[in-house]
Amino acid sequence: VDTWAFGSLTWTGGGYAVRSPIAAKAALFDAPASVSGSGVDGSVEFPIQFGFDGAYSAAPHGPVPSTPVAGAVDQDPDQTFDPNDPTRTTAIPLTTDGAAFLRLRVAAQDLAVADPDVDLDIYLYDSAGNEVASSTAGGTDELIELVLPPDDTWTLYVHGWQTAGGPVEFEVQTWAVPATPSTGALVIDDAPSIAAIGAVGTIRASWVGLDPAAEYVGAVSHSSASGLIGLTLVDITT
Repeated sequence: VDTWAFGSLTWTGGGYAVRSPIAAKAALFDAPASVSGSGVDGSVEFPIQFGFDGAYSAAPHGPVPSTPVAGAVDQDPDQTFDPNDPTRTTAIPLTTDGAAFLRLRVAAQDLAVADPDVDLDIYLYDSAGNEVASSTAGGTDELIELVLPPDDTWTLYVHGWQTAGGPVEFEVQTWAVPATPSTGALVIDDAPSIAAIGAVGTIRASWVGLDPAAEYVGAVSHSSASGLIGLTLVDITT
């Protein structure tokens, strides 16, 4: 599982031999990395194919709405990020405690005043001062995601690579999906309970009573008898 294996198929005939390389990587399951739904009440369904035999369970996590963190940042004159030089960089403390998934976003819609010329970047550091992730896309379209982040106190740096003439006000949208199942509105309506190699099943999940005009993130966890084997994210727009 999770290891590449290599082989080949050789076609022969008419005095010729043609070799076709083959690469395969075994997995315990195959399911979408994420699915999307909408509405204060709603549902999603998606397929799952198994690569093992034995017990299987699906569990719901969340969903949680975004927790926005407001800030402002000005132009960095040399456009060079340095966590030890706070000039034109805003540091935002974050804490994770029992999270299955962490998403951090600063996008154009998260600016107080939309401006296509503004280009903010984000960098995530752990409590030991190590850079864990960064997002430095052109324009302000930044996203950091961590699966099963450790419990820690983090620092998210928002860097003013280009602010188009003055300070820029922004909101960092944060989602921390709980690792503890069945703690939110998401429920599993139907899912296989037994896995068989090559078998395909369907998982159905639903929710009711979410707040309108919000962005939620939840997850369906996939587990075998040995424990967690993966997540499928559930993005919900109400």
